[in-house]
Amino acid sequence: MSNGNDKVTRFLAADPSKVETFKTGINNSGLNIDSQGNVWVTNRFGTGLLGMAHLVDMAVRLKLDGVTSAAYFLTKTMSEQKRGSGSVTLLKPDGTPFPGSPFKGAGLPGPWAVAVDGNDNVWISNFAMPSSPIVQLCGARTENCPPGFKTGDQISPPGGYVGGGLQMQVDINIDPAGDVWVTNNWQDVDTCYGQPPEALSTRCGGQGVVVFYGMAKPVRVPQIGPVRQP
Repeated sequence: MSNGNDKVTRFLAADPSKVETFKTGINNSGLNIDSQGNVWVTNRFGTGLLGMAHLVDMAVRLKLDGVTSAAYFLTKTMSEQKRGSGSVTLLKPDGTPFPGSPFKGAGLPGPWAVAVDGNDNVWISNFAMPSSPIVQLCGARTENCPPGFKTGDQISPPGGYVGGGLQMQVDINIDPAGDVWVTNNWQDVDTCYGQPPEALSTRCGGQGVVVFYGMAKPVRVPQIGPVRQP
C-alpha cells in the first residue's frame, strides 16, 4: 500500500514477479488480514473528491517546495479532519470489495492502523483531531458481533472510545489479555515545524502509550499468520 495513491499491491508468494493491484481509498496507512483472509485497509483521506484533492495538493507541494512542505501539509490536514472524514476498505481474499465497503462513520476521522482481535472484530486508531478516538468495527464473522450488526458496523459508541489521554495516534495492537494498546504520535502539529515558542517546544511529539484493559478478545502472539485466540 502507499499514502500516495488509492491502491494496494499484492505480490504472489509463488512468483513475486507477478504483481496485482486492488483499488482502495485515498492515502492508505494501515493494513491487516483477518482469520478468513479478508484484507482491512485504512484510508486516511476517505474515498471522495476532497480526499483526492488533498492528495493532489500534497503532490504539488512535494514537487515545488520539497518534502518538508508536503509533510507539513499532510500532517496539518489530517490533524484538522473531523468525524467521518476517513474510511476503511475491506477486500475479500481474491481482492474484490466486500459488500458495503468502504465503511465510514463518526469514529473514523482519520483512520491510521488496524488490529484484529480474537473474535475477528477490528480495532482502528485515528490520526486526526487533538483527542482522536479508537474504534471497534464488526468483523467478517458477524456471529461475534452484537445482534443485528453487519460487517463494518461500529460496535463502539458513535464517536468511538475517547479519553484516557488519547492524542493523534498511529499504531494500535491487542495482547493475549485482550488489552488494546494505542500509541500517541503527535500532540501539537504547529510546534513541530519552524521555530515555536520555547515554552511550547516539547508539545510536538505525542505523550506516551494508552492502554484500554481487557476491551478486546485476546489473541495469541507472536502474530505470524492469521489471528488466533489463545
